[in-house]
Amino acid sequence: MHQHLGAATMAHEPDWLREARSSLEAGLREAVADLEPFSHRAVAYYFGWQDEHGRSSPGPSGRRRLGSLTLLAACLNGGDWHQALPAALACELAFNAAVIHDDIIDHDHTRRGRPTVWTLFGEAAAILAGNALTAVAFDVLATARPAQAAETTGWLARTVVQLNAGQLLDVRFEDRTVVTLPDYLAMVDGKAGAFAECGCALGAVFAGADAETVAGLASFGNRLGLIWQLRNDYLGIWGDPALTGKEPRADLKSRKKTYPVLVALAHGGEERERFADLYRSSPPGLLSDDASHLAADLIEQCGGREATLRETRRLLDEALAPLEHLVPDTTAREALSALATAFALSDR
Repeated sequence: MHQHLGAATMAHEPDWLREARSSLEAGLREAVADLEPFSHRAVAYYFGWQDEHGRSSPGPSGRRRLGSLTLLAACLNGGDWHQALPAALACELAFNAAVIHDDIIDHDHTRRGRPTVWTLFGEAAAILAGNALTAVAFDVLATARPAQAAETTGWLARTVVQLNAGQLLDVRFEDRTVVTLPDYLAMVDGKAGAFAECGCALGAVFAGADAETVAGLASFGNRLGLIWQLRNDYLGIWGDPALTGKEPRADLKSRKKTYPVLVALAHGGEERERFADLYRSSPPGLLSDDASHLAADLIEQCGGREATLRETRRLLDEALAPLEHLVPDTTAREALSALATAFALSDR
């Protein structure tokens, strides 16, 4: 492997990952440098390069997991992760555009412990900044390898369409009295699974992998996206706000129908009835601190907490099983496995 990859663990960040993230940050800054000044200010704030007044901030916001995943997928045969840097940049740009829009849709006021873009710059500016990031993502991908532009931009285009479909389902769930677990998983497949799927596929494409390998790594990425969402669902109820950067039990306060919630609603018994009555029949609007605390306790009593952890573990085992065949390079395979495990165990 031209650039050594050490196995990523929760306790120690390897040299390659620090270098890759540094390259991603530099690439992101360069990619958005020519945006209209006000949009650039909003984007620079979102990425953590500036504060709300346009002053330099100490460091980036986010850990660039999606970009790291894309770079790792490009090393399946021991290759150099640098070759897939444009793909990683494109995925990060488009994904973060979706996050900016998601905060508007969900009316989230904080992300990573800071006010969201729309709360500071306005909804219109945030929407347009997200649109600009998506356009830049396609430009980066198309110009990196013109001969493969149809294939690579096709992957990203399908991903954005899947994301929009998943996001629309998520919004419509808010008005539905009954949402089943299969309904929810279909939504997550588009909203969360699509981007990790695209990142792994593009990494493999940039590495020159055959169609079977590209499809296999895409499937691996899809599972990681589901894992990522389940972990977010877990942290949205039981996460430490000091680590997640969000309000305590934020998902419950906004009555989101997440995986633990749907498990609880499918449960039988008195606890389920108490939870359903609290979640569906309380006064409209956000649940109070006390009500959300009680809801979290009732979900746990209904098995929602344990079921979420169990499903996360099952999906992780399912995702890791084919890597022995898909990724011949041992170091790349171990690093992918460790990054997947980090997705499942993340505290933020």
